[in-house]
Amino acid sequence: MIIMMSPDRMRGLAKRLRRVLRGLGVELKHTECLDLAARLVGFNGWYDYLKRDLDASLSPLDDSLSEEVFAARDAFQISVLLSAGLGEVARELLDRANPTGSWAQQSATTPRVERVGGNDPGRWSENLSARAED
Repeated sequence: MIIMMSPDRMRGLAKRLRRVLRGLGVELKHTECLDLAARLVGFNGWYDYLKRDLDASLSPLDDSLSEEVFAARDAFQISVLLSAGLGEVARELLDRANPTGSWAQQSATTPRVERVGGNDPGRWSENLSARAED
């Protein structure tokens, strides 16, 4: 099963995989996560992905698939994680990293900066000014 994705999505997937794996207590190098990302979409590895047909159309994301096709894709990706020795965290990793889902395509919201107990920089500069006067 080959799932065609853009290089940007693949790199983003590798970063998500690494972040989620780290949270689950598994450390992998970025290059290992690139390789795993490529395997999750049906290639033999990252370098095999780089040799893909650049004219091939991109594959639909999970939420655009029928139940049957989604189930087959999910089973394939679980088998990839099992063969990579990630059986203990496979389901959690797949659910959280969402390799072929649409959430990464949604527009990013502008981050809000809030002052929460102690992160007000003015508070520290006031304390330093008071100490300097003493």
